[in-house]
Amino acid sequence: MKKGKKLLSLILSATMLSALAGCGNTEPAADASVETPEAATTAETGEAETEAESEGAPAEAAEWDGEITNIKILLYDLRGAGDKSEEVVKKMNEITEKTIGVHADITWAATANYANTANLALSSGEQLDLLTAIPMDPISFNALIANNQLMDISDIMEEEAPETLAEMGDYIGGMSVNGRIYGIPCWRNYASAIYLIMRTDILEQIGMLDKAQNMTKWSEAEEIWNAVKDQTELAPFGSYRCQAGMMANKDSFADAKPWDTLGDVYSLVFTDDQGNVALTLDNPDYLSILKEQRRYWDEGLVYKDVLTNLDHVDTLTKAGVVFSSVQTSEMGVETSKKEATGFDETCIEVMKNMVGSSYVNKFGVAVPVTAQEPEAAVRWVNAVWTNPALENLLVWGIEGIDYVNKNGVAAYPSAEAENSVYHNCDFVYGNYFNALPWEGNDVDFRQQAMNYLKSATISPLMGFTPNASELTNTMTAISTVYQKYYKQVLFGTASDEDLENYKSELKTAGVDEYISTLQQQLTEWKETTGK
Repeated sequence: MKKGKKLLSLILSATMLSALAGCGNTEPAADASVETPEAATTAETGEAETEAESEGAPAEAAEWDGEITNIKILLYDLRGAGDKSEEVVKKMNEITEKTIGVHADITWAATANYANTANLALSSGEQLDLLTAIPMDPISFNALIANNQLMDISDIMEEEAPETLAEMGDYIGGMSVNGRIYGIPCWRNYASAIYLIMRTDILEQIGMLDKAQNMTKWSEAEEIWNAVKDQTELAPFGSYRCQAGMMANKDSFADAKPWDTLGDVYSLVFTDDQGNVALTLDNPDYLSILKEQRRYWDEGLVYKDVLTNLDHVDTLTKAGVVFSSVQTSEMGVETSKKEATGFDETCIEVMKNMVGSSYVNKFGVAVPVTAQEPEAAVRWVNAVWTNPALENLLVWGIEGIDYVNKNGVAAYPSAEAENSVYHNCDFVYGNYFNALPWEGNDVDFRQQAMNYLKSATISPLMGFTPNASELTNTMTAISTVYQKYYKQVLFGTASDEDLENYKSELKTAGVDEYISTLQQQLTEWKETTGK
């Protein structure tokens, strides 16, 4: 046992007591009692002794008496916070060095270059002890598993992160394969929905806010898009209707149906209610949605630079380029999208998603097989996932500088500070339930979110995570074909010939073997679990 480890249990127990005094039992049991995160709403901004002293423990009990271990972390920079993170990371290290003996060197990479940055780090052999897994090929959880790039951390989790295991309960299975843990999901509200998101000011400008607020059909969305096209310089639509896991081939939103994608990031896997796995491109209903998207493109409703611009659609909205998008989001979407775009957004729910493994492992962290300090990395994760002070630092920054606590909700110190301070998001990193709600949400927003999660529809395939590690070459070939065609296919620029070529090249790459492997594994899993 490392020097200082004997104190770790006491430290983290004190931390957990403080956190759970507010969060209650946040395991996914249906009858769990969840309170407003008191620890989050009173979290200090960087004092390491806060949690220990709140329970009456002496300050010296939180001292790490061993050597400091340096770890290297690569984090996904969704909001561009990395450039302003130096003082925040310094504050976090002041806490983690003192309490768990870990100093983290954090590198941030934005959407446009995250995959390349991660791949370079993984292939170069340089020290990388922890990275963010996001729903993007080839650094999604499933892709990293298929490429044998993640370490089995099951035993390390039991030793270094028992509190996180206990708090997340069965949801840790979202980043597990065959009962072994290969990653830690961001602990958040996994109950999501697909929304049509539109700038409210533009709706007011064109006189269609009331129509948008009462929208129930795609044809009504088209009316608004055409008005935006005729009356503004904005691109009416900056994304695509064919969202993964949503069969929206009919006009009415009420007719949209969810399916479990099994974590596939290539928009290729369709599963029906009986657990039969098929290729989406063989499904006529799916193809009809692609046809509708092509019509949107032909009519000039889709952002014309989608094939070359790698920016997230929220960034394009913030830049005054795009009016609307279709995206998956969670409760509080209006607030989170205003943070992301700077505009008030009208968000219309198209369909509620089922909670499946793909929603659990959408955002999380994992330890690469090349990690030099896996134990320290997992210890750092446990600290962030259980310590509200660290969580608030990571997502909102330093209190009094990057945000202020306004009676239990976080807010910018001033209107002028919005674009100049560190500001991240709460649904990608750590323990969402330990973060202060952002201004615009109720003070008990976290309790509401936990209650919403408990009431969500759970996929009958929840807990199944496919393992395509034996298909590494096949998955590489599929990924190459996908990268060649996916934008044209999803955004609507692909012709009938392009679609046929796409399907033909996927077949050559081995997509039938991929689908067959998923079917075999799913069938075996259902037989083993009785589901």
